[in-house]
This record gives sequence, C-alpha cells and structure tokens, in this order.
Amino acid sequence: MLAQSRSLSFRAKRTGDIELRKVAGRLRNQARYELKCFQNEQLSKQLKERHAPGETSRIFWSKTKRHFKKTSASLKGFFSSTGEIINDPQRMADRAADHYGKRFDAPTVMRPHPYVDTPPMQWENSNELIPPVTYPEILNVLRTRKKKQSLDIHGLSLYTLDKIPKNYWHFLVHLYNDSFTKAYIPKKFKEVRMILLAKKDSVCNPDQTRPISLLDSFLKIQEKLFLNRFRLILKDHGLLPENQSGFREGYRLQTPVLFLIEQIYSYMSNSSPVATVFVDFKSAFDQLWFKRCLGKLGTMGIPTAYINWIRAWLYGRSAIIEIQGKRSKWIKIERGGPQGSSLTPSLFITYHSDMADFFPGATSFFFADDLAAVLAGQIGTRFTSQCIDLEHRLQSFMKQLEYYSILSVQPINYDKTHVMFSARAIKYPDPLPKIKCGDHSVDWIPRFKYLGYWLSTKLGWGNIIDRTCLIVRQRTAMINSFKLNGQYSTRLRRVLFSTFVLPYFT
Repeated sequence: MLAQSRSLSFRAKRTGDIELRKVAGRLRNQARYELKCFQNEQLSKQLKERHAPGETSRIFWSKTKRHFKKTSASLKGFFSSTGEIINDPQRMADRAADHYGKRFDAPTVMRPHPYVDTPPMQWENSNELIPPVTYPEILNVLRTRKKKQSLDIHGLSLYTLDKIPKNYWHFLVHLYNDSFTKAYIPKKFKEVRMILLAKKDSVCNPDQTRPISLLDSFLKIQEKLFLNRFRLILKDHGLLPENQSGFREGYRLQTPVLFLIEQIYSYMSNSSPVATVFVDFKSAFDQLWFKRCLGKLGTMGIPTAYINWIRAWLYGRSAIIEIQGKRSKWIKIERGGPQGSSLTPSLFITYHSDMADFFPGATSFFFADDLAAVLAGQIGTRFTSQCIDLEHRLQSFMKQLEYYSILSVQPINYDKTHVMFSARAIKYPDPLPKIKCGDHSVDWIPRFKYLGYWLSTKLGWGNIIDRTCLIVRQRTAMINSFKLNGQYSTRLRRVLFSTFVLPYFT
C-alpha cells in the first residue's frame, strides 16, 4: 500500500492530476493506520505474555531492563598481563580456569588446628538418621521450585524435569534414600557447569567476576530435600544465633538494620561515643574450608549421618567454565560451596555461627556474610576519656577479627571494611584515631550503605529519602519518555512503573 501510494504520488506530480494526489493520500493514511493497529496489537501481546516463558517474554524484558539497569552482568573480555583485551571465548575460558583452579585449591593451614584435630565429641543424637524421602515430598519440591531453563553440564534443567512423567520419580525416591543412608552421591551429579558474571565492568580481570555454578538438576532436588531436614535440626537444637538474619525463614532483611540502628541509638542516648564497624569478607562462599566446616558441625552436635552426607556433597566436585559456548579444562573444587546451590548459604551461616563469641566487647549483627559490630566507650566518664577507651576497644576488636579470619581461613576484604563514628556531641574528635586490622588501615567514613539502606553518623533518614526521591524522579521521567516498538500506552507505563519505581516507594 505504501509502494502504491508513492507510485500514485509520483504520477500525480508528473501529470498534475489532483484526484490521483487525493487517492495517494488516502492510501498513505490507511497504511499508517493499519501499521499503527498492528504495532498496538504486538504491544498488547507482549504486555499480556510478559510473565509467560517464551520468546515474547524474553524480548519484552530485554528491551526494558537495559534502559533501567545501570550495569550489565554480561562478560565481554579479560585484560591480559600487558593490558590488552582478550575477547576470544576459548582464551577467556582457559584464563578463567587457571584463576579459579588456584582459588578453589585446598587451603594450606598450620596444624594442629581447633575443630579439626580435637577428639570427636559424642552427643545424644549422634546416631540419628536422615529421615527418608517420600514420593509426595518430591512432587511438592518439584511444584515449588522455579522452572528455570538454565542447563546443567548434562543439558538438563528444572524446566525439563517438570516435563518428566510423575511416576518416573518413584525411581528417584529409592536413589535419594540410598544416598542419605550410605552418604554416597553419584560422581556425575557432582560435575558442574560454571558461568561467570561481571561484578561491575564487562571487560575486567578474572578476579572481578562472580562464578555461578549450574548444578546437576537431579542433585538440586536432593539438595532441597536435605536442606529441609538440615534446617529442622538447626531449629530444634537452637544452633543459629538470633543476630543472624540471612537465609532463615521468619527473619527479614530489614530486621538487622532496625536492630543495628536501635543499638546505636541506645548508646548515643547515654552520651557515649559509638563506633560501628562494617566488615566485608572476600569471596565468602568461595572460601569455605571443608575440613574445618565438617569438624565444626561435629562439635555443634549435628548427627553423624548429616555430616557424612555433607562430606560426600563437598568432596569430589569438579567444574568446567563455559563462556559463549566455549568450555575450559576440568578444574577440581577443593574449597568453597557452589554459588547457585540452595544448601550453600545455610551451611555457610552454620559454619560461622560462633563468630560473635570471638568479639565479646561488641554487639554484632549478621546478615549472611555481612557483619556490623557496634562498640561504645565506657559510660559515666568524661567524653575525652570515653573516646580514648573506645579507641582501645576498637584496636582489640580488630585483633580479634584478624584472629578469627586466620582461624577460619576466611580472608577479609580490607578495601570494603570501614568504621563509622556516631555521637551526640557537637564536636567530634579531630583527627579520628588511626585504626589497623593486621597490617591494613581501616578508613573512617561519614555514611555507609548497609543492606541497601544508607546510614549516616547522626542516623538521620534524610540521606536515604533524598536518594530514593532522586531515583524515583529519574525513573519516572524515563517511563514517561519510554516507547516500545514505537508505541506508548497507559498500560505500558503502568507495567513499567510497578516494576521499576513502585519498589522504591515500598
């Protein structure tokens, strides 16, 4: 129709025929109207099917998220030792395998070591067995798991498993029960396909990537079954401290933030100087030391059957790194829990459940691997004397933190470990004392982003409110100017607003 309209327009120009010009205009307007109707239909289809798995959903979110995401997790290249950019997928995979092969090597630790070389302890529940798996329980796990389409090393996914006839899972009931009884996991289950996500820049060094392990799909189901039983043991014996809020049912992310602010307020109400230490551990999940973890579980009173199965789950793992379809050599995993496993976070917080015992002079708050410790000067003395006492307590805390880091083979990320000073006094000590953790200096900061919330020295909410309002204004402006496939509708704005702006109001 557009071609015919153009043809008639050229003929009308040559002949000067007014009627032909009118016919060409009508054809052009009709074509534009039908094109607009088609685009509206496609837009409505994408909005309607945006949550359904398929090509339409992928196209919709890929076109919208890239406008609202500040950074991308896609990896496009590595820097070489000479500063050149390596973007060949095979060379990138090989270089990443060399890096992570060294990172996942078993740590070298001085022996004898607590929890490893101490005599085993006998508990009343040591002989307790892992409860058997039932067929309805497996079906319930399948129903509640997200139907992700990411493929494991064998080309299977949870979406694929959902398509298997349900009566086939009777065989897996016997396999899982036999695994729990004999503490044995098939070797093929422990082969991992690993992909890398860029933490910040798409071109970086291998140590600035995050390894995500795509575990065997059948093992994922068994991990969830074991996790339900493991959490029940932790809950019945009260093994996890109340100040640990990460990866636990009934503990929200906002809980440690509110408790932390309340603790600082209580010290400040007594006119005491307060120091809040925010500690970041380097590659926390990747540094899990197998021997100490298993030995520590034994001293905590975890039954032997559970420890034996965790030992079988940790040891004997191997992985390949895949980048853009190219695979590296196999690497052995002798340290760290797989990122992407449902069991790793719970095992990690259990492993570090006694961390607060190493800091008796501080009030500690944990969320997974994030630690915030609050210290205050001695109450009832002059403010200057309280500041001096607080400095001594800080130095003692840093020594205890360094000792725990070495004992647990859990390195500290000193670049992201900071201290914040708070007090009701109008004039702060100037300069603030120099704080060291080992051979590294720890910086004082006026504000810190803790679990997504900005905390300042005076604990006011103005900073986070101003930042939130700025984000809301920026994203609302983007939504008002956003067009998908050249189309713009109230329904599209409503979808984008509820996705990218409403959570900030909440």
